[in-house]
Amino acid sequence: MSDASAIAGADHPPESAPQVARFGVFELDLRSAELRRDGVRVKLQEQPFRLLAALVQRPGEIVTREELRQTLWPSEFVDFDQSLNAAVRKLRTALDDSAENPRFVETLARRGYRFIAPVSWVAGPRTPARRRHYTVPIAIAAVLVLAAAAFLFFRQRTVPRAAIDTVAVLPFTIDDKQNEHLSDGLTEMLIDNLSRLPNLRVIARTTVFRYKDSDLGRAARELGVSAVVTGRIRRERDRYTIRVELIDVRDNTQIWGDRFDGGAPDLPSLQNQISEELSLRLRRGVGRERYLTATANPQAYDEHLKGLYAFNKRELKKALEHFNRAVEYDPGFAGAWAGIANVYGVMVGYGQLAPEDGVPKTLAAARRALELDPDNAEALTCVASTKYRNLWDFPGAEHDYRRAIASNPNYATAHQWYADYLRSMGRFAEAHRENESAYKLDPFAISTNAMMCYALVYERKYDQALAFTTKAAELDPQLSLTKCRVKTFIIQHDFDSAVSDIEKEYPRSVAAQQMIAQYRSGGPRSFVRGYLEFLESMGQPEVNAPTEIAEAYAALGDRDQAFAWLEKAYAHRVSRLTNVNVEPGFDSLRDDPRYDDLLRRIGLPKIPIPGS
Repeated sequence: MSDASAIAGADHPPESAPQVARFGVFELDLRSAELRRDGVRVKLQEQPFRLLAALVQRPGEIVTREELRQTLWPSEFVDFDQSLNAAVRKLRTALDDSAENPRFVETLARRGYRFIAPVSWVAGPRTPARRRHYTVPIAIAAVLVLAAAAFLFFRQRTVPRAAIDTVAVLPFTIDDKQNEHLSDGLTEMLIDNLSRLPNLRVIARTTVFRYKDSDLGRAARELGVSAVVTGRIRRERDRYTIRVELIDVRDNTQIWGDRFDGGAPDLPSLQNQISEELSLRLRRGVGRERYLTATANPQAYDEHLKGLYAFNKRELKKALEHFNRAVEYDPGFAGAWAGIANVYGVMVGYGQLAPEDGVPKTLAAARRALELDPDNAEALTCVASTKYRNLWDFPGAEHDYRRAIASNPNYATAHQWYADYLRSMGRFAEAHRENESAYKLDPFAISTNAMMCYALVYERKYDQALAFTTKAAELDPQLSLTKCRVKTFIIQHDFDSAVSDIEKEYPRSVAAQQMIAQYRSGGPRSFVRGYLEFLESMGQPEVNAPTEIAEAYAALGDRDQAFAWLEKAYAHRVSRLTNVNVEPGFDSLRDDPRYDDLLRRIGLPKIPIPGS
């Protein structure tokens, strides 16, 4: 007997009555015996489904335990109390409901249950009753239908679901906006944990966060994934309820869903449980140690989430404060140490911290993270990038980049910076493959798109670089990549287009307006001089922008000043110096012996100009 026919009986609505009940975001279809949430089918076993049908048909009324016994187990000898309690628990899990604060099913101790949410019924007429002389044909038809259903059932059981090979963890939602760092942080940590699973492509954080509060179908369609993970966090006083679902978007069915409850001290362990459950569904047999948060301290966990939240907004000082507090609460928290390393690494790369100060801090934090978690991809990437950018230990950098990617093939940043390293080594084909990997994992990240543009510039494919920026801006206006476009126009001596882009992008910048005015009164050389004046007026220009200043002097034909500023970059080991052998802005210096000497001292190969 099918689920739907098993539910039909004395308590079922008349055949002419509507057969689809709606309550909240749910829809219960008695004809197909399906429960759907927001149009997505929720898997529910037969007895919890029958229980829900019995309650929904009598909203606001007490359905006694004896009535439920007669409805659910009329002729079966079962441990009724235990069986009913189990059915209620499974039903509440499916509905994301709570016994303490029910939204749907209310318990009346020792009496029964009551469905307390408003219910509306939608028309869905059943097949009208036939005359008695059609009994035999109907019976034959019924047998054929049941045979077909049995065939499909056993066929579905013998044909396994196609493997999930790509997944997106969509931003979790939370009803308490003051604690948005919890939902954002949990999303990011789940992305990181799932990224460690073998043979599974996990969409990166920057890209999935474009779909915060957006339609699930649109997100799945545009991301091109096999499955999505969704989650909702509800806070009631000091308790949290986290509802998580894994949905196969190819047929819009729920693969798995569960609810996790606890207080603030339980959040680290709840995240571990969620990671473990998701990992088991996606790739069975993966060791549990690969995705633990490595802290049981709730204060450390909360500070880490706040640090991630600030870091992703590039509020670097605030992020550093939170990560430092996290390791004060738990010195053995590898993720927080990796966060500290990331912040210092970005500060050095941005020129906000002199390499002589920032490099030791970056390496100390990263190495502490690796002592605690030898496979931490973020820490490995920080070490690799520091070796490449500042220590000029190129073999060591490649070794650590490879380790990072092997540990977490879904970490887009590792692919991105490994590509930059490979390009400086003259290995353009390999660099292109790594860039493509980063772009597939994180196609809407500004950094990923910028690197794609600069890679084309370094390869002297200027028209392709400009075409890429146009395409990126069409996908998302925030991906205008103005800096890369302006650089490309200037290399091509198209100053009119460069000035036009600057004017659109920086209408309120005093420095930009001054450079534009100088260009219009004195032409390209005046524009470059205006740019130089701006760079040299910055605090610590020898740390913040020595290679940019050297490039400007090279454009003006002043080789002595260009090399003088490159020597300042060399003295401070600034990050951008490792691009000196592929940078088009230094092509005019290539025939100078000082250029070869600089490359020799850094340890970079002299690469022929691509395309020449």
